[in-house]
Amino acid sequence: MRDKDRHKDRGRQRRGLAAAEERLFDVLGLAPASRQVVLREAPVEQARVLEVGEGPPLLFVHGAGMTAAVWAPLLAELPHRHSICVDLPGYGLTDPFDYRGVDLREHARTFLSALLDALGLDAVPVVANSLGATFSLYLAAAHPGRVTRQALLGAPGIAFPGAQPSPAMRLYSRPALSRVASALSPPITPGITRRILTSVCGRPAVANVPEAMIEVVTAATHISEPTTRTLTPELFAAGRPRPELALTEAELAAITAPTRLVWGSQDRFQPPAAGRDAATVLADAELVEVRGGHHPWWDDPAGCAALLDEHLVAPQDEDGDRGQTHR
Repeated sequence: MRDKDRHKDRGRQRRGLAAAEERLFDVLGLAPASRQVVLREAPVEQARVLEVGEGPPLLFVHGAGMTAAVWAPLLAELPHRHSICVDLPGYGLTDPFDYRGVDLREHARTFLSALLDALGLDAVPVVANSLGATFSLYLAAAHPGRVTRQALLGAPGIAFPGAQPSPAMRLYSRPALSRVASALSPPITPGITRRILTSVCGRPAVANVPEAMIEVVTAATHISEPTTRTLTPELFAAGRPRPELALTEAELAAITAPTRLVWGSQDRFQPPAAGRDAATVLADAELVEVRGGHHPWWDDPAGCAALLDEHLVAPQDEDGDRGQTHR
């Protein structure tokens, strides 16, 4: 495809995602502002953020293959928070990115630090899922002053040893097979998206979100497929997590940010036992096991919001301005 045609196709895909997001937000009674944030000394020049709500800021970081709008059911339960949801490099409406040969630890730290700088935040509490949770842990380990608290919803990607990739991730981790499969596969449709999400998040979670969410993830996948193709081999080698990406016990013990692991009992990537083990090593952590899968806030948005409030809001009420330090 020529560069001109590729640019036109990407523009069409971005408009499709924005339209699907608008339908989702309308169903949930949300009206977030979408804007591009200019970054300095970061992997990408600009990152898209969605912002909604009032009150202390709270940063949301999604997982691989997703987009900022996947948090929408949870955002609807948190009007008292200034929720800031970012699209990771190569995902959603953030600039494209090629992950081949990238140091993922440094990438995560640099991107999130640059984002906080651009938002005028010295430090912030973080809510994250899957790969986003790995990124949050990397930042909290390297720059403890920047993450005041963190709530990690679902198994945190490849941060803890023993993570199991999905069949699609196993395929993507073998570039040659991935290219052949991509050439033979039909274009992704909402029906295909629903089947993939059901295998990842569980049938109850997928049944609980609006149909517009399926449209959002479908539109996001059209944009992110090239990124996922370059990212997955950096996460997994021959279908197994790269061991150097898991945090060591010493690294986990050095993370001082109070951490709540909200873990679905049916999470297909790792069982809650992995979270219990990590919680015993982290300096200040607890595991809360809930019914559900890898996106527990899809299973129970109100319940997850209550767990966030308990972990993030109440301590700020006691401690004053903690978690809302601005430059």
